Amino acid sequence: MNNDSFSEVTHTGWLSRLGKSVTGLLIGLVLTVGSFPLLWWNEGRSVKTHQGLKEGEKIAITIGADAVDAGHDGKLVHVVGHAAAKDEVVDPVFGPKFPGAIKLCRKVEMFQWVETKKTTTKTKLGGGEETVTEYHYQQEWAEKFHPSNEFRQPQGHANTQPAHRSETFVSHNATIGAFALPGFLIDLWRDLRPMTLAIDAIKPEHREKAQLQGEWLYLLGRSDRPVNGDLRVKFDAIPEGDASVLARQVRNTFEPYLTQVGTKIARINAGVQSKESMFAAAQAENTLHTWLFRGLGALLMFIGIGLVFQPFKVFADVLPLAGRIVGAGTGMIALLLAGIGSTITISLAWLWYRPLLGAAVLIGTISLVVLLVRRFRSKSA
Repeated sequence: MNNDSFSEVTHTGWLSRLGKSVTGLLIGLVLTVGSFPLLWWNEGRSVKTHQGLKEGEKIAITIGADAVDAGHDGKLVHVVGHAAAKDEVVDPVFGPKFPGAIKLCRKVEMFQWVETKKTTTKTKLGGGEETVTEYHYQQEWAEKFHPSNEFRQPQGHANTQPAHRSETFVSHNATIGAFALPGFLIDLWRDLRPMTLAIDAIKPEHREKAQLQGEWLYLLGRSDRPVNGDLRVKFDAIPEGDASVLARQVRNTFEPYLTQVGTKIARINAGVQSKESMFAAAQAENTLHTWLFRGLGALLMFIGIGLVFQPFKVFADVLPLAGRIVGAGTGMIALLLAGIGSTITISLAWLWYRPLLGAAVLIGTISLVVLLVRRFRSKSA
């Protein structure tokens, strides 16, 4: 595959860096302040989701899929049955058909130039910076289109617009037993499986360039190797088969169930799954999302505090060694403050949403802070 690279060197003066660090300080204040409501909101979301799932698990009933019982209308139901599409889900461009498939996803990758860059910064005596940016260009398969006019060096790296892109097609007449599967449940369904494809299954106008290699269908302008603009296509689908649904029954179909705490319950998975396992999976997802948002909030706080302290480092960069020492020190302080700030915020949110647990965490955090302050004072003395 063709590839090349070039380097670019830029110089930034100390006063210019100092001015940018002041701007960064303002951005840091916004990030730091914004991290607090994010952390607070996440704890409330987590508790409400947990409570809603607990409520749903108590009242959900398991019913058969073979017949619709009007007596269950409006209730949260757990249904297991055979899911299939009565209409035909077809890719209108390439034309493969998979009978009974409920969802069909076409993934298209184009052989194109991709730009990557690596930046190395060195602080000079006097506080200035020398930045070396190395741009690397390589032709590779990529689903995302990379516009060459946005490259640092577009000459010789031109990418044409892809003739086709990735797209998803869904059934408009899918069922699970006697129930109709609504579009929102099909959109939520993620159990895609790779589908085997034969060249004679695609439309005739694509067969001349088509080469089948594993799951990928290559559409090459020349037979020996790909060139810029060539495409490769693969198909994933949700085939017909057993499925499990957790949602509110509305006549012969489903909609999200609204809990008393304001959360919604609507799930669908391939295979036969018990009511208990579906709720357990939902609780596990809630826990994962909670920790991801906690990590995001703490990271934003750390970055924000670091930007607030950045002018001190830049000021000390007049002597590069002093700048490194100050940078390491402010980085440690930012990490410590972000850890304390995010933990206290979560604890206060728990005091609101989970009083007993929140009080315990808050007391533990305050005790840790007091211990750190005492040790710092003793070392200073």
